[in-house]
Amino acid sequence: MNNKTLQEMNDAYKDCPMRTSEYTIDGKKYIVKSHFVGEKSLDDTLYRIAFQKAMDEVLTTA
Repeated sequence: MNNKTLQEMNDAYKDCPMRTSEYTIDGKKYIVKSHFVGEKSLDDTLYRIAFQKAMDEVLTTA
């Protein structure tokens, strides 16, 4: 498990791109901050998404 404090993580990722989104659920407003730290492999992620979509299409038409 990651033993970094919130402040340490904020300092480590302060230069990474960030997006703020607001959602309202059951009348309550939630603000979500997404930090893009680049820890995922884009090739692996795109392959997984494409493979899953292809499998879904094949299995739903059979």
